[in-house]
Amino acid sequence: MKEQLNDPKILRNIPIFKTLTEMQLEHILKAPENRIEEYAPKKMIIREAEIGDCMYIILEGTAEVSIRGGSGNREISIATLRAGDFFGEQSILPEGSGRRNATVKAFHQIKVFRIDKKYVLLSVKRDDTVDESEEPTEINYLKLEPDEVRDTIRKLRLFKSLSYNELATIRNWTEVITVGPGDFVLKESQPGEHMYVILDGVVEVFTLDNDGKIVILATLKSGDYFGEQALMPDSKGKRSAFARTDNASRLIKIPKEYFTLVLNRDSELAKELKKVHEAQKQKLKNIQQS
Repeated sequence: MKEQLNDPKILRNIPIFKTLTEMQLEHILKAPENRIEEYAPKKMIIREAEIGDCMYIILEGTAEVSIRGGSGNREISIATLRAGDFFGEQSILPEGSGRRNATVKAFHQIKVFRIDKKYVLLSVKRDDTVDESEEPTEINYLKLEPDEVRDTIRKLRLFKSLSYNELATIRNWTEVITVGPGDFVLKESQPGEHMYVILDGVVEVFTLDNDGKIVILATLKSGDYFGEQALMPDSKGKRSAFARTDNASRLIKIPKEYFTLVLNRDSELAKELKKVHEAQKQKLKNIQQS
């Protein structure tokens, strides 16, 4: 079992997270992708120019920050970081280059809290003028420019609990992909890390019976979603069916952590989806036994 960080104040002191609610801070602390890590003296934590996928907060110990420069492109020490300091966020912010701008090594034995990029993007660009404790209103939404991804997501009961700021930054945490006609989006038994919402096109969801014949489970169109079953807390994390496009389609790809986020916020939704998940499992079981 991973060691957990239990004090939200450690996050509250970081500017990126200062506008989050206690519940949102708790979610970051408990997320499976985020964890406490330890590094021995001189051990490298991040390397200059590599792709950034997380940030760190120092809990104990010290770290040395260096860059390459000068004659011979030698390593130059530029800073020492201590408990309470954070690093690695610049490369993962929306306006960043995506690459680390310095190398950070443990100076003494060090303990850090690693925060996955996805949770940083959940927190940036928050509008301090918006009261996160209130339900977003249509007046709030009128401030937003029209956007096909946002407009499609907003119509779904599944994402009703998303805040104004999460909708405002929706292009930071979603991806629109184009899938050719007859291409597979999902394959049975593969691990599931994303769910999908159809922008346009048609997607056919099916399984195979014991004789290898195709059994159609659903035909989905614009505004429908799929792939969420493998992301449910009580699932095995693997796809239970195939999904294939009938024609060229555009899909919104949504990471698992955002699906988990809305489940954690909306207990009634979680109950509804659990019932659907159980019904789907029974339906597949009946098909396999027939």
